[in-house]
Parts: sequence; structure tokens; C-alpha cells
Amino acid sequence: MRYFWKLALILLPVLMLGLAGCGSSSSGNADPFNSGGTVGGATTGTPPFSLTLIPGKSSAFANEQMIVTASLKDASSNPVANQTVNFSITAGPATVVTTSAKTDSNGIALAFIRTTATAVTTNVIVQGASAVINNSVTGYGNFQVSPADANLNSTRLSLSMTSLTVSPNQDQVVVATAKDGSNNPIANLPVAFRVTAGQASMEIANSVTDSNGQATSIVKAGNSTVVSNVIVEATATVGGAQVVANIPFQVVPTTTSTVSYTMTMAPSKQVVDNNEEFYVTVLLKDSGAKPVGGETVTFSVASGEAAIITPTAVTDSVGKGIARVRALNPASTSAVILQATATIDGTVVTAVAPVQITTQPFSASIIKMTLASDKQTVGISGDVILTATVTDMQSPPKPVQNNPVTFSVVGGSATIRDPSGIVQETLTVNTDSIGNAVCRLRSDAAPTSSSIIVKSTTTVNDKEVTAYHTIDIIRQNSYVINFLTLAPTTDPNGNLNTLSGTIAADALGATFKQLVPFQVLDNNGIPLPRLDVYLGISNTGRNPDTRIELVPPLPGDPVVYSVPADYQKKIKVTTDDHGMGIFTCNVSLGAPGPGLTNTESVIYQATATTADGVQLLSYGGFNVTITQAKAP
Repeated sequence: MRYFWKLALILLPVLMLGLAGCGSSSSGNADPFNSGGTVGGATTGTPPFSLTLIPGKSSAFANEQMIVTASLKDASSNPVANQTVNFSITAGPATVVTTSAKTDSNGIALAFIRTTATAVTTNVIVQGASAVINNSVTGYGNFQVSPADANLNSTRLSLSMTSLTVSPNQDQVVVATAKDGSNNPIANLPVAFRVTAGQASMEIANSVTDSNGQATSIVKAGNSTVVSNVIVEATATVGGAQVVANIPFQVVPTTTSTVSYTMTMAPSKQVVDNNEEFYVTVLLKDSGAKPVGGETVTFSVASGEAAIITPTAVTDSVGKGIARVRALNPASTSAVILQATATIDGTVVTAVAPVQITTQPFSASIIKMTLASDKQTVGISGDVILTATVTDMQSPPKPVQNNPVTFSVVGGSATIRDPSGIVQETLTVNTDSIGNAVCRLRSDAAPTSSSIIVKSTTTVNDKEVTAYHTIDIIRQNSYVINFLTLAPTTDPNGNLNTLSGTIAADALGATFKQLVPFQVLDNNGIPLPRLDVYLGISNTGRNPDTRIELVPPLPGDPVVYSVPADYQKKIKVTTDDHGMGIFTCNVSLGAPGPGLTNTESVIYQATATTADGVQLLSYGGFNVTITQAKAP
């Protein structure tokens, strides 16, 4: 028995090698060792479709990358295009980075495979599966993985991308990572990038690895009208020998939109000190160069040491979106690549921008400026007080007095106002005795909740110092009058507040008294004091014997509603210092009759006009029910 197992272990690799290029049809369970047949007793024959998988190498080391080519054809060996192929590892130490891809016009889909650690040479089986016209098509490919050998593989180059599927004309960030045989990063290594297949072009063809062993490049997808495969190659030379890595991605045209889009991104500074803040601006346009507003753009750091302070922005009417970024503290001067992404009607639109970070500390300027606001959130047409503080950091720190500070809005819907309330594109204010300069900002209408980015700039001893601050716009539909009754005005049980009672068999009716408090808020959620609110009854169809009376606080006069002509009557309630008001609603119902019930609904209307001319309208109400006891 021991010799049988030894023989099996010897023959297993030989059998496994027979898997490369196998395919099957849907007419039975696929037999990976018989490319034209099935298992389970089915007859052999030519399947309607075949899927062939060919790995880029027959043998690889652990922790290595590889491209696997899948070829989908019909029974006449014609390529089958635009079909999704799902990839998986059915055996062996490897993982698939590309879990699915579409076939191009040549029937080709590319998978990106990464091998994992192994103690002994082991076979890996890669599976591809597709569904074509109700046919399940499966194919297999195999290769061997051996333990990494530092002597044979002293330098390794691996590639990664932000996405393995992009829309036409979009930029992609490609990062090459160089490591030695002990898995340590290799710095200052020149890396050359090129497109070896497909419709794309390199916008950065050469780069140098940083302290993390990473070199970054940008590839631009071509304007393909069909699914197109692209392969990017990175090459480095170590000790006279070339080290090569490849990565595939697909250019996939959108099928849900006939409009294409472009987005560009530019930083406020090309070179920044460590820990310094700056901002990036994107411009989003359609294929006719028209601005695209109201779209959410997501910002991220594709490569390098930086932090995104405002990760999203909504493009304005000119297609502009802005995000704040802070450079971190790199060990050496390094490059940062920032990426912006938006998805519009199924089209993924991207843009990238490089920035260089120096090792000079931001505090080296000696002059420090901070920018703060009296509130972190604001509604539409809300005012914010901005305070810029300029300090000389030389020991001991002291305020910089009588120095001009210029304020401006660099992102979001807002305007700078001078002391008289006039809109200014920029406003310059001198610092006071404690180094503060103050100005007023007013938020404008925004399509959605968004952020305002404000910039302050000053120059001291020929050194320009800049600070940024972010304020969030919390959008509300309008000003509001809230009735503070026990149940909301859209009570889920459909009854709102209900007042009910039982009267004696000989009673003539009953009167219910309801205290109704309310509060008036502006669109920032701030109470509006000393505001006149007018209230009246606003529903018809009441019982003829119903009598409604609205009673304001003294010295106001009550109003009685008994006929439809009374609807024009109003009471006035002035809100207090907390924006609160209150009134009484008295409802008198006639007796329904012994053993019967009488129900009435009351709808009251509140209107007001703010000092800014904003007109408010709100409704509230409740139900009243009396039941009369049966006669003895």
C-alpha cells in the first residue's frame, strides 16, 4: 500500500498537466480530462461552445502575478464576444484578482492571478465559466507554483490598479511595487511603463520607486466602442537583469447612456510642504463640453502620503467640485497621486492629478494661520462668522497685528459679504491686536447637502501663508412651523390625535378643549422669536351642529367657526423668545343619540411671513369623538 501512494504522488502532476486548455459544453458535467466529452454516461460529441484557458506561465513562484487568457468560441471556432467569464481557483495556492471579465471581439477575456505561499511545488487549476445562450461553458487551465527562492528571484515587481474595468477615455493609476527576495521594498529603482496590448496610452511612462518600493504611473483608456482588453507592462533593471510585470484591465463602453463625460482635476499647488493643506478642483463636462452639475464626485489618494479631508463633493452649475487635502509627513520628497471618481448613468468617470510633497515642515515658515467658524453646519441662506488667526511662532509666540488677510470661497455654494452685506469675490481684512481677522459668509442654495471650503491668505515677511476651513450645508426644504402635539401630523394609524369621551343618555352634547403648542424655525433649525403667526380652521364637511373656537393668549380675542363663511377668520399668536406659540382649540359636538357615536375632524392652518419675506404655511389637526350612552 505504501508503494501505491508513492506511485500516485508521482503520477498526479502528470495528470494535472493535462488540464491546460480544456473546455466543455452544458450537456452534462464537464470532464476536465476529456475536452470533447462528458461524464455520467453522456455521449461524446462537439459541444456548441468551448472555453480555453491558457496561463501566461507553466510555472511560477509563490507570491507572483500572472495573466490567464480565456478564449470563448462556438462550434465553428468563431469567437463569441461580449460574454461574461467568471474565474475561480479550484485547486492550488493562488487567488484570482479578476473574478469576472467580458470577452472582446476576439472572444478573449483576461484574468489576473496571484499565487500564494507554498512549501512544495504544487499544481494550480484555474476555472473559467460562462453562460452562452442557456449553455453553461466551463474551461480549465493549470500551472505549477514553487516556493520562492531568493537566489533565483532576488527582485520581484508586482502591479496593481484602482480598477480593472474602466469606461472609455478614463485615466487609471498603475502602481508598481518592487521588493527583494526577503520581501523588503526597494527604493530609488527606475521603472518603465508601456501598453503592450489594447487601446490605451501611458500618460506617465517612467517613474522611480519611493521608500515603500512603489512607482506610480497613469494610463489613459482609449475611446473604444466595444469591450477591449488592455495590458500594461512595467520593467525594471536590477543587476543588469530585467524584471517584468504585467497587469490587464478592460475598457467597457456603457450601455445605459449614449452621452460620454470627461473630468479634469487640478491641485491648488503642485509642490506642498509636509502637513500642509491644499485643495483640488475637478471640472465635469459632457461630450459637448457642457458643464455637468449636481453629480457626486468621490476623492481618494491613489498613491503617496496624503489624507482627504472632504472625501466627496457635488458639482455646481459650472461642473466644478472641490476637495480639501492634507499632505502627510513623508520620509523623503515624494509624489502623491490623487484620484476623483463619479458614476453618471452607468458611466464611471475618473480624473487624476499628481502633487509633490517636500520634507520641509509646514511650521518652517514661522508664521502660522488658523481659520475657524462660529458654526460647523449651516442651512440655506445662513450666515457664518469666519475668524482667521495669524501668529508668529518664534519664542514666545505672539499675534501678528494689523496685517491684511484675504478671504475667499474656493468650493461650495456660498458668498463672502462685507460689513454692509454686499457680496465680494474676495474680502481683505486687517488683523486686530490679538491677530484675528473676521469676515461674514452666507450660504447659497445648494442642490443637495454639501460642503463649503473657505480660504484665507496672508503674507508676512514675503512669506505667503494659507489656511482652509470646511462648513457643511445642511439642506432643508423650507422654513417650518411645527405643531408640537402628542402625535405627528402624519400619524401612522391615520387618526392623528384623538379626543374621545362618553356622555349621558340625556346629554345635549359635549365640548373638548385642546391646547396646541407650536414652534417656528428657520431653515437652519433656529427658532424665530417675536414672529406673528395667523391661525384659522381649514376644512369643510363638518356636522351642522359642530362649533369650533380658536382662543389665542390674552389679550387676543377668540374666533368662533360655525358656518363655512367663518373660514376667513383668523387669530394671531406672536412667538415668544424661544420661537414658541400656543393657542386653545375648543370643539363642541351635539349629542349623536342614545347608543350612537359622533366624530368630527379639525384641520387648522398656520401662516407667517418672516422678516426676510419668506412665507410659511403649515397644517395640523386632530379628531374628536363622543359616544352617547343608551337610554335606561
